[in-house]
Amino acid sequence: MIRYLIKNNFKLMFRNTWSVVVMLLGPILVIAVLSSAFSELMKSYEGVDDFAVGYRMEDAVEDAVRFQAVKLAGEENGILFYEYPEGNVKDVMEKNELAGFVEFSEDTYVVYKSADYEVEGITLEYFMNKAMNESVNASLQIQAQDSIVLPVEQLEFMPAVNARDYYGIIYIAYFGCCGMICATGVLSNEKKYGIVRRFQVSNLSETQNYLGKLIPVTLTVAVGMAVSTGITILFYDIHWGKPVLSMLIVFMMIVAANAFGMMLYNISDNLAITIIMLFTIVWFMGFFGGSFETYMFSSMPDMVKHLSPVYHGNRALVELSCMGESDYVASALWYSFAITVICSAIAILAGNIRKRGRV
Repeated sequence: MIRYLIKNNFKLMFRNTWSVVVMLLGPILVIAVLSSAFSELMKSYEGVDDFAVGYRMEDAVEDAVRFQAVKLAGEENGILFYEYPEGNVKDVMEKNELAGFVEFSEDTYVVYKSADYEVEGITLEYFMNKAMNESVNASLQIQAQDSIVLPVEQLEFMPAVNARDYYGIIYIAYFGCCGMICATGVLSNEKKYGIVRRFQVSNLSETQNYLGKLIPVTLTVAVGMAVSTGITILFYDIHWGKPVLSMLIVFMMIVAANAFGMMLYNISDNLAITIIMLFTIVWFMGFFGGSFETYMFSSMPDMVKHLSPVYHGNRALVELSCMGESDYVASALWYSFAITVICSAIAILAGNIRKRGRV
């Protein structure tokens, strides 16, 4: 019996072709627009190359020889010192496009930084502090000290992901969560032709009735997202990491979203209210989950973001793409599984209550 129900629901969905077309073309169009619009935002920052710095020493400074060691150390670390004995510091920096300027006196030195070279200025300031302190403490002499080595520490970081890959992945998952719109053909025809009442007097259980809707809707959305994914990979060169695992995460998100939508419908018994509530909730979950503001640049507290199931799915998918692994895979799958089980149980319970009330 459930096999025929699933078959008939497939037919009803594809009669309402506009909803299927929206689910198919929607992510493709949005990905095309956003990946282009935010390409500059998502570009990675390149490392600092060699940069020029000016310096000046007062006549009273007797330890100018010691500075030669600092100067040589700077060259080894990409900081090129050039002497400018005269002129206003600001004018000299602007005229010669210097990233910084160091002015030495008898016992002190002053570092000037350019607003146009913020990173270089911080690097210069740290270098001078390190170099001069070592120079004083160890009585640094150019003959005894070959170079000053800046400490280097390798930090863990997530490789950069471009806008095309980010939005090409995120919006497949986001539109998949809105797939309940494909069920409008089934649900509206049930209302229009009184099919619900026929089910109530049949031997069909509420669980079978529920699965008869959930399965075709989920499969239709999943196939639609697979087609959209294939098109975006072909035309936009989207990079998915570990395709099988990524497809499983997206599929579980689709199942969870449809189960949630079916729960809303069985409780409200109103298609319009269901669609409005579902889209509103998915929008908020997407907002906190990085579907609109990328989660890497999001100002939302982590506690708030982690409440969104969309965040776990989005982060797992993006990290699989750029790193090949993610600590959020398990949470994304369990989150979706828990939503599916809980919402399905509530949907079936609500359907049974409504069935008893009408019989």
